[in-house]
Amino acid sequence: MKWSLVKFALVGLVTFAVSVGMGTLSSIHAQDDGGGGAGPPPGGIRVDADGILRNRQVLDPTGQLTRQRANQAMASLNRDLATPSPLRKVSLARLQSQIASLLENGQEIPEDMLSMAGLTRVTHVFCYPESGDIVLAGPAEGYFQDANGYIRGVQSGMPIVQLQDVLAALRAYPQGNSGPQEVGCTIDPTAEGLARMQQFSSSVNMTSPNQAPAIAEGVRQALGMQTVTVMGMPANTHFAHVLVEADYRMKLYGLGLNRVPGLVSYVDKIKSGSKNALVRWFFAPQYDSLLVSENELAVSLVGGTVELMTEEESVDQFGNRGEARKAANKASLAFCESFTKNYSKVASFDPVFGELQNCMDLAVLAAFMQNKDYYGVSGLVLDVLGDEDKVSIRTRNAVKHVESVVTAVFRNNQLITPVSGGVVVRPLDEVQSETVSVDTTGKTDKLRDQIKLSNLSDNQWWWD
Repeated sequence: MKWSLVKFALVGLVTFAVSVGMGTLSSIHAQDDGGGGAGPPPGGIRVDADGILRNRQVLDPTGQLTRQRANQAMASLNRDLATPSPLRKVSLARLQSQIASLLENGQEIPEDMLSMAGLTRVTHVFCYPESGDIVLAGPAEGYFQDANGYIRGVQSGMPIVQLQDVLAALRAYPQGNSGPQEVGCTIDPTAEGLARMQQFSSSVNMTSPNQAPAIAEGVRQALGMQTVTVMGMPANTHFAHVLVEADYRMKLYGLGLNRVPGLVSYVDKIKSGSKNALVRWFFAPQYDSLLVSENELAVSLVGGTVELMTEEESVDQFGNRGEARKAANKASLAFCESFTKNYSKVASFDPVFGELQNCMDLAVLAAFMQNKDYYGVSGLVLDVLGDEDKVSIRTRNAVKHVESVVTAVFRNNQLITPVSGGVVVRPLDEVQSETVSVDTTGKTDKLRDQIKLSNLSDNQWWWD
């Protein structure tokens, strides 16, 4: 039987394969990119000095290593901190005061502050004009660092909100500035790489599916490095690394190289590729509502997940990508629908997706705080937490490139197209959209009123 290679509609997917403080953001959170610190590399990845992303995952198929680490962490954690809470509160004013005092005395920021007192999400923000404070709140629990460097809740296994990500979001949307319209990233093949792949596909004379590995390798070499672009966020922050790693790892699930029970991959469903088309997959936040109190001094995220979307764009023989985009094929839609439906399950297997949701939440809430001028209303000035010279969050190598990864799956005598994609969050749109609704029941404002900052001790910055 004669096997043909349809030009550009290669049934092998091309995508990008990996996992993804200074000074002051230290301890369990601030190992270097090479994993040369006291613990495992953060996020299970390495970004070298040239900005190339590399995978550094430790496998734990039985979960024994994770359980050991969780048990060790629980034995050393403060009992109150380790106790799960449905709504733990963190005062930004008090946290800043405590950190300022530590820095003045030449001390490092401790783990409980780096881990935001164990918050697994920030779901509420409360503004207090009378006391000059803004309070972040959400569910919380005891936490530990797993073998891949993720900071996770002991009970849920979900990632803990990190101080460095909170600061990245707050600095992106400070008082008096509009902030970026878009926060996110893209990982894309270069025009030169796409052109080389077109040329390679034209030169292949395939007579047997046994040639698949060799052809896949030829495609990988033709494509070369993929280019990483980070928008709205410094590329040398943990926040940016989360965006890129989540984008990259999502492609592995699409290719069927990573598996979660019940998740449908692209290669499971693909029957034929679209000629001269580049399939794009990209993440965006999805909320039932941003519920705002009638006095606008409180907001809560209702629901909340991450949606995976898809589209196609044309690519010519020179590797140039067209501006016109259209709905993607059924296989791509099936993968995206399955990933969105199973997002929580995937995040429990792969913590970076929980980190991605946390980062999206933080960006949207920070934009809301700016939009409602919570800093002006409360009088809170983030002169320490907002200052990179005092609390550095740009502590990573900037991600610039990732190697192409190719898998060859033959259907109907075709080898499938490359995939590009990204993460797209438009926080300013989110806080001015129809998703925002007024809480006429008064429940959100009641939650705010129940918090009595005057009852706290002088050095208390979190409470249940």
